[in-house]
Amino acid sequence: MKQFLSTLFDTVAQRLQGESRHDDDPYRLARVRKAMLALLGEGGGWEAEQLRHRVLVAESARALWFMRPDVLHWLCRDLDERAAMDSIMKLQPLFDGLVEPALLGSAAGRRDRRRPQRGA
Repeated sequence: MKQFLSTLFDTVAQRLQGESRHDDDPYRLARVRKAMLALLGEGGGWEAEQLRHRVLVAESARALWFMRPDVLHWLCRDLDERAAMDSIMKLQPLFDGLVEPALLGSAAGRRDRRRPQRGA
Protein backbone atom coordinates (compact mmCIF):
# COMPACT_ATOMS: atom_id res chain seq x y z
CA MET A 1 0.00 0.00 0.00
CA LYS A 2 2.87 2.35 0.85
CA GLN A 3 4.43 1.84 -2.60
CA PHE A 4 1.08 2.44 -4.31
CA LEU A 5 0.61 5.73 -2.46
CA SER A 6 4.15 6.78 -3.30
CA THR A 7 3.58 6.11 -7.01
CA LEU A 8 0.24 7.88 -6.91
CA PHE A 9 1.83 10.86 -5.16
CA ASP A 10 4.62 11.02 -7.76
CA THR A 11 2.10 11.04 -10.59
CA VAL A 12 -0.08 13.73 -9.01
CA ALA A 13 2.95 15.84 -7.99
CA GLN A 14 4.27 15.84 -11.57
CA ARG A 15 0.97 17.18 -12.84
CA LEU A 16 0.57 19.79 -10.09
CA GLN A 17 4.12 21.09 -10.37
CA GLY A 18 3.75 21.57 -14.09
CA GLU A 19 6.81 19.51 -14.97
CA SER A 20 5.44 19.02 -18.45
CA ARG A 21 7.46 20.84 -21.08
CA HIS A 22 5.60 21.69 -24.21
CA ASP A 23 8.81 21.72 -26.25
CA ASP A 24 9.60 18.04 -25.54
CA ASP A 25 9.51 16.18 -28.84
CA PRO A 26 6.84 13.45 -28.46
CA TYR A 27 8.71 11.13 -30.82
CA ARG A 28 11.95 11.42 -28.84
CA LEU A 29 10.07 11.01 -25.54
CA ALA A 30 8.52 7.83 -26.93
CA ARG A 31 12.01 6.52 -27.79
CA VAL A 32 13.23 7.20 -24.25
CA ARG A 33 10.13 5.54 -22.76
CA LYS A 34 10.54 2.52 -25.03
CA ALA A 35 14.21 2.12 -24.05
CA MET A 36 13.43 2.41 -20.33
CA LEU A 37 10.55 -0.05 -20.61
CA ALA A 38 12.81 -2.48 -22.49
CA LEU A 39 15.26 -2.37 -19.57
CA LEU A 40 12.44 -3.13 -17.13
CA GLY A 41 11.17 -6.01 -19.22
CA GLU A 42 7.87 -7.72 -18.60
CA GLY A 43 6.77 -9.33 -15.40
CA GLY A 44 8.62 -8.73 -12.17
CA GLY A 45 5.60 -8.31 -9.96
CA TRP A 46 3.84 -5.33 -8.49
CA GLU A 47 6.89 -3.14 -7.99
CA ALA A 48 7.96 -3.52 -11.63
CA GLU A 49 4.43 -2.74 -12.76
CA GLN A 50 4.45 0.46 -10.70
CA LEU A 51 7.75 1.52 -12.22
CA ARG A 52 6.50 0.78 -15.75
CA HIS A 53 3.41 2.86 -14.97
CA ARG A 54 5.54 5.79 -13.77
CA VAL A 55 7.61 5.63 -16.97
CA LEU A 56 4.44 5.57 -19.09
CA VAL A 57 2.77 8.54 -17.37
CA ALA A 58 5.86 10.76 -17.02
CA GLU A 59 5.06 13.99 -18.80
CA SER A 60 8.55 15.21 -19.59
CA ALA A 61 12.03 14.10 -20.49
CA ARG A 62 13.22 15.61 -17.23
CA ALA A 63 10.82 13.39 -15.25
CA LEU A 64 12.13 10.35 -17.13
CA TRP A 65 15.72 11.47 -16.49
CA PHE A 66 15.12 11.52 -12.75
CA MET A 67 13.57 8.02 -12.88
CA ARG A 68 16.87 6.50 -13.99
CA PRO A 69 17.98 5.74 -10.40
CA ASP A 70 14.76 3.79 -9.84
CA VAL A 71 15.35 1.80 -13.01
CA LEU A 72 18.96 1.24 -11.92
CA HIS A 73 17.77 -0.03 -8.54
CA TRP A 74 15.42 -2.42 -10.30
CA LEU A 75 18.14 -3.69 -12.66
CA CYS A 76 20.51 -4.35 -9.76
CA ARG A 77 18.17 -7.12 -8.62
CA ASP A 78 19.12 -9.24 -11.62
CA LEU A 79 22.46 -7.78 -12.75
CA ASP A 80 25.62 -6.80 -10.98
CA GLU A 81 25.96 -3.07 -10.34
CA ARG A 82 28.43 -2.40 -13.16
CA ALA A 83 26.24 -4.11 -15.79
CA ALA A 84 23.16 -2.29 -14.50
CA MET A 85 24.98 1.07 -14.60
CA ASP A 86 26.22 0.38 -18.14
CA SER A 87 22.62 -0.27 -19.20
CA ILE A 88 21.48 3.01 -17.64
CA MET A 89 24.35 4.96 -19.20
CA LYS A 90 23.29 3.72 -22.65
CA LEU A 91 20.12 5.78 -22.16
CA GLN A 92 22.08 9.03 -21.89
CA PRO A 93 22.36 9.79 -25.65
CA LEU A 94 18.57 9.58 -25.90
CA PHE A 95 18.32 12.53 -23.50
CA ASP A 96 20.67 14.81 -25.49
CA GLY A 97 18.72 17.95 -26.27
CA LEU A 98 15.81 16.93 -24.04
CA VAL A 99 17.28 17.76 -20.64
CA GLU A 100 19.62 20.49 -19.52
CA PRO A 101 23.24 19.96 -20.57
CA ALA A 102 24.29 20.35 -16.93
CA LEU A 103 22.36 17.19 -16.07
CA LEU A 104 24.00 15.26 -18.89
CA GLY A 105 27.43 16.55 -17.90
CA SER A 106 27.02 15.60 -14.26
CA ALA A 107 26.11 12.03 -15.22
CA ALA A 108 29.19 11.73 -17.45
CA GLY A 109 31.35 13.09 -14.64
CA ARG A 110 30.10 10.48 -12.18
CA ARG A 111 30.67 7.72 -14.72
CA ASP A 112 34.27 8.85 -15.30
CA ARG A 113 34.99 9.02 -11.56
CA ARG A 114 33.84 5.43 -11.08
CA ARG A 115 36.22 4.01 -13.66
CA PRO A 116 39.65 3.22 -12.28
CA GLN A 117 42.47 5.35 -13.58
CA ARG A 118 45.06 3.42 -15.55
CA GLY A 119 48.68 4.17 -14.93
CA ALA A 120 47.93 6.12 -11.79
